[in-house]
Amino acid sequence: MLQSKTRWQLVEAEESQVRELAGELGIHPLTARLLIHRGVSDPEQARRFLQVSLSELYSPFLMDGIEEAVDRIRAALDRREKILIYGDYDADGVSSTSLLMKVFRGLDADVDYYIPNRFTEGYGLNENALRKAKEAGVQLMISVDTGISAVKEAKFARELGLDLIITDHHEPPAVLPEGVAVINPKKPDCSYPCKLLAGVGVAFKLAHALLGRVPEELLDLVALGTIADLVPLMDENRVIAALGLKEINRRRNPGLSALMDVAGIQGEVTAGHVGFSLGPRINAGGRLDTAATAVELLLTEDPEQARVLAEELDGMNRERQKLVEEIAAEACAQVESAPEKHRRFIVVAAPGWNVGVIGIVASRLVEKYYRPTIVLGIDEETGMAKGSARSIVGLDLYRALTTCGDLLPQFGGHEMAAGMSLPRENIEEFHRRLDQIAGEWLREEDYIPLSRVEAELSIGEVNLDLIEELERLEPCGMGNPTPQFQLRGAGLSRLQVMGREKNHLKMVLEVEGDSLEAVGFRMGELAAEIAPSARPELLGELSINEWNHRRSPQFLIRDIRVPHLQVFDWRSNGDLSDRFRRLAEGGAPLFMIRQPTARKEWVTELMVQALTWEEISLGKKQPPTETRQLVLADLPPEVSLLEELLRSFSGLERLYFAFGDTELEGSLTRTPDREQFKVLYASLMRRKHFRLPSELNGLSRMTGLSGRWIGFMLKVFGELGFVRVSGDQLEVIPQPAKRPLTQSRLYREQLERERVQNAFVYSSYRDLCQWVASVLSTDRK
Repeated sequence: MLQSKTRWQLVEAEESQVRELAGELGIHPLTARLLIHRGVSDPEQARRFLQVSLSELYSPFLMDGIEEAVDRIRAALDRREKILIYGDYDADGVSSTSLLMKVFRGLDADVDYYIPNRFTEGYGLNENALRKAKEAGVQLMISVDTGISAVKEAKFARELGLDLIITDHHEPPAVLPEGVAVINPKKPDCSYPCKLLAGVGVAFKLAHALLGRVPEELLDLVALGTIADLVPLMDENRVIAALGLKEINRRRNPGLSALMDVAGIQGEVTAGHVGFSLGPRINAGGRLDTAATAVELLLTEDPEQARVLAEELDGMNRERQKLVEEIAAEACAQVESAPEKHRRFIVVAAPGWNVGVIGIVASRLVEKYYRPTIVLGIDEETGMAKGSARSIVGLDLYRALTTCGDLLPQFGGHEMAAGMSLPRENIEEFHRRLDQIAGEWLREEDYIPLSRVEAELSIGEVNLDLIEELERLEPCGMGNPTPQFQLRGAGLSRLQVMGREKNHLKMVLEVEGDSLEAVGFRMGELAAEIAPSARPELLGELSINEWNHRRSPQFLIRDIRVPHLQVFDWRSNGDLSDRFRRLAEGGAPLFMIRQPTARKEWVTELMVQALTWEEISLGKKQPPTETRQLVLADLPPEVSLLEELLRSFSGLERLYFAFGDTELEGSLTRTPDREQFKVLYASLMRRKHFRLPSELNGLSRMTGLSGRWIGFMLKVFGELGFVRVSGDQLEVIPQPAKRPLTQSRLYREQLERERVQNAFVYSSYRDLCQWVASVLSTDRK
């Protein structure tokens, strides 16, 4: 067996609904199933999902506050008032700021932007920035991706005589700030159909209303912020992401084009590229220094300046990555130095940890340990700790933090992510309470990640036409996840590791003439845990492999399990101690050896559990029935003894044949049969007396039997009382009692030795697997 790293959960759909939708749209039933899984079951809704167009965008004037905002902006343009865009330092805030800057510059407005410093000002509007804006002559300020909670700051702006338009997408508080207009689709009184726009999506709707047309040329910026902010790519966000990616691929924005180049993106840019390559580089400036570099990159029309700024952000991103690696290593060391303390909820803290990257570190720890995690950076001057939290399914972070509100001067967030600050001296009590909460709210199985399985497929169902049709679901992301499928029922025709560092896994699955290539990136270590006879079940994604102008289906592996006993053939006379060491490090195998002193050095060194065949056969010790891995480091003396041993285990997962044949040196490979014994006995009866070993060669020539066979057969005759040996003289006993060969202990031992050799030494790997299967199937009967 091989256990999967996650729990696989099959998503169900009503079969009649699947057939109806597939028939109505003329699509593959699997495509229909995936649409239904995404809540798209109405045929017209599904048609719009699959055929994205600008016509699917809603009128911006459906959003509460848009008309008031447009009227005030037009007045400002007419009066040549000074306008300031107030943004945020993440990719959503940067793209929102850049979008409105482009719009206002196109309208020849007197416009500038301001993004607060994460480290000195924190998130959102602040009074000092408002005061400076007023002193600089700003008459109208427009916030993007921030402001919905700025009740106090909005009041201060009003007192300054500074008009404020707020555009935001975060959850609104019970009391809203007052301004010229507050635009947020999540406002209680806003009837806008799509509630899940990113900040840049809200800014885009304002631009649409102001210009009186859809600014298609800016969809690249809207897609950038939408995808990077991890909002669900459904409804209007799907239209924005799909059409925006097309705009990105036109490379009409010099800054984005330069960023693609320094990121090494070749070919078509996907949502994955935005989320994992472009977004992090845009974010890097705000995490380490200032977000202005990213804004200037998106605004510049000069390719040379774009290249310089893109390389600067790329350098910041590498610095950010290094910082994340360093802090993550320190955080992991804290966890592993006190594993029981962090068993249910991880809370790690240290002075000097950069608060701009601790959210990424928290995500890393969740990925590694799959525990709710909080990472805190401590300011030694103030004694305050500032943290970022990431959760797992089943634990609502915001609710958990609310129960600890008396320890937290500030906190906010939602179910899966949050931020907080607290005095250093409160950290231990904070951790204790969260540990208690996790113990009450989570079950043990909740600590195993859950994987969504969209459908079970056989490899015969997988072809290029199906994969190309499923590509119509792109772009995938939050709310529209990349479909994952379970493959089962196929055997392995090839298993190998690949890549320069041999860290990738490649297998070819085959059943009834159908085959499919499957690749697991950074899964190379699993090759040693999958036996050639395995019938693995795979969880992963369908893709198309293009190589040398040839396109073929490919399966990208995300998880693997082998649901049956695996048999590994490690038979060798060589040194297997390294393999044994790796086994011991990965679990608790039971080793079967010949004698207590046999291979004593590695048994002692590895501190493994070892039993001898003699202990088992004499009933001196019983093997643990819960054994999962059994290693036969020495040959069993009897076939039946191994049969009984295998049947004694309740859940054996892996069986290793790991012995050599050196102990058989000098023994017969085959037992003489009854006719050969008769030939030798007849030859002995002719003379009655022989001198050994001088006359052994003569006996061999006379009978055609080998000297080794004759030596063995004479010992058997001696046991049965047919001959008597005294010194070098052999005498045939006249008229001995008739006794079958099986009454000879030597003969019986040789027969059993031959059975052992044939079953376990001279057999093929396939023979071993069939023998094990027959033993266990007989047991089940």
